[in-house]
Amino acid sequence: MNEIITADGYPKLVYVFNDSLPGPVLHVYQNQTVRIRIHNDFPTESLSVHFHGIRQVNTPESDGVGRITQLSILPGSSFQHEFVALDTGTFWYHSHVQSQIAMGLLGGFVVHPREVITQEEKGEFVLVLTDWQHFYTTEQHHLLIESGQFYLNSLESLKTSGTIDFYEAVDGSRAAEALVTSILINGRGQYFDPHAENDRSSTTPLEYLRVDSASNNAVYRLRLINGGSVFSMKFSIDDHPLKVIASDGIPFAEPMVVDQLVIGLGERYDVLITVAKKRAINYWIRVDTMDKNNNPRWHARAILQYTTDTIMPTSQPRKCTTNQPCLILNCPFTQYGPNSAKSLICLTPLDLTTHPDHLDRELLDETTIPDVRKTLQLTIVGRTDKQAGFESFNYIGMKYPSIDKPVLYNARRIRKKFACSKRLLASDTGEKCYHTITAEYNNIVELLLINHDDDQHPLHLHGSYFHIVEFGLAQLNSTTGLIKANNPNVYCDEHARCSCTKENGACKKNNMRLVKDTVQLPKGGYMRIRFRATNPGVWLFHCHTEPHLDRGMTINIHNQYLNEIVIDYDTNNEGNNDNFHQPQVSSSYGM
Repeated sequence: MNEIITADGYPKLVYVFNDSLPGPVLHVYQNQTVRIRIHNDFPTESLSVHFHGIRQVNTPESDGVGRITQLSILPGSSFQHEFVALDTGTFWYHSHVQSQIAMGLLGGFVVHPREVITQEEKGEFVLVLTDWQHFYTTEQHHLLIESGQFYLNSLESLKTSGTIDFYEAVDGSRAAEALVTSILINGRGQYFDPHAENDRSSTTPLEYLRVDSASNNAVYRLRLINGGSVFSMKFSIDDHPLKVIASDGIPFAEPMVVDQLVIGLGERYDVLITVAKKRAINYWIRVDTMDKNNNPRWHARAILQYTTDTIMPTSQPRKCTTNQPCLILNCPFTQYGPNSAKSLICLTPLDLTTHPDHLDRELLDETTIPDVRKTLQLTIVGRTDKQAGFESFNYIGMKYPSIDKPVLYNARRIRKKFACSKRLLASDTGEKCYHTITAEYNNIVELLLINHDDDQHPLHLHGSYFHIVEFGLAQLNSTTGLIKANNPNVYCDEHARCSCTKENGACKKNNMRLVKDTVQLPKGGYMRIRFRATNPGVWLFHCHTEPHLDRGMTINIHNQYLNEIVIDYDTNNEGNNDNFHQPQVSSSYGM
């Protein structure tokens, strides 16, 4: 059974790396040169593979974005990535073409330090969390676009008017439309069929984490990756507090001990757990969403195994009470649900601080004047008779030019030739074009990000970490826990022209010191991020909700030397195996 891709037990076409769902975890050491050749064995589809969180310093051609840093890998062709793993931490790799993550093209990527000063952990586990869909995903998105309906989570919603079953978080925010049918942990889960009369769940095997030989007080590291395409995930283990020590490979100033942890799309968290005192039983590992309606399909379980046999756990989650409230870390809101503020305490990103060794003091200095400033409002362009609706920044959706070489190799010409119109836009007059920000080498770039959309949007920057220096959340109704108003510090008109209120010192006073490469921007919230443009290349900044990215919610940052990037284009990477070097780490692609 271990060699069978069971997923949740529902038969469907899956895309996988090396016959594994998810793909194999790749382990390398810091400063090691990594060579990975991707073979495309698909009969018809192209692909490219991005190493999420790897900064690709001096190797922008290995960032893995088709048409931008490389030509997409055509069927029967291959591409070799080569880069130095500069940063330690938990990362992942995934397809960067259409909705191939949702079909299974992803895997973990871990960079270990060459020298370990202290070895606190007895062992470690990598857990890849994914939302799973039974539909062939490209077909699904086509149907959703044609139907004009959003936030769909059951097939009936496509076929029957008035039966929309959408995801709604406890604060009233939503996730992208998708027919999510289950949650998987390391490619394993169980499907709950709401139409079955008797036993409603499949009997497919679950993931086991074996700690049966653990000694007293032994500590294990869990590397948690949200590799889904739609949902944030909420992680917990019965009777095991979570000591959260790092996010996106960057350690915190102080560990945070909590009961539950919210992981946004694309985010990674490193967690330490200490073995239970009662080790004659096994314990449930639980992954849930923040769904207001507690949809029974959107729960996943795995097993923390202490016994020598695979006994099903009987453990229960800790009961959260007013006297002993549960702590939830990385909440995208200040209160979890109605009348629950006393039994559930939300710790938001405002409660997280990066270790001082990883902070750029100049970026955090309120008196620092950025060289490049850009305001990006997260917007939706409505459907018209001439075009389908799409997600966007400032009502502009990304449209890649049709060219015979990647943008990276002639960035200036493409930036000028395919520039956006700069006309005034709105929800009914959006445009698609090659949307860019330009920064000279060593410029300090500041982005003001504003989300007045209904969704939570996970945002990811390629090629660099960023410092979150200011963060504001929506205003909630304290009784219902629902959003009642956008954060009052920023205002945007109908044309995505935004301003900051002067009374509160908004957009001038910093309230955070958190370094990330991926962060969720909640509905009604805003944030300011800063980064130093010291990595020449063409780097995406985009929503990591897969349908949103597919429809154009991205902007490309051109980080250039004063005389522009000049790179010789090597066609050997596009289906030509000449001069192939034996990789230190290799990965292939198949169905």
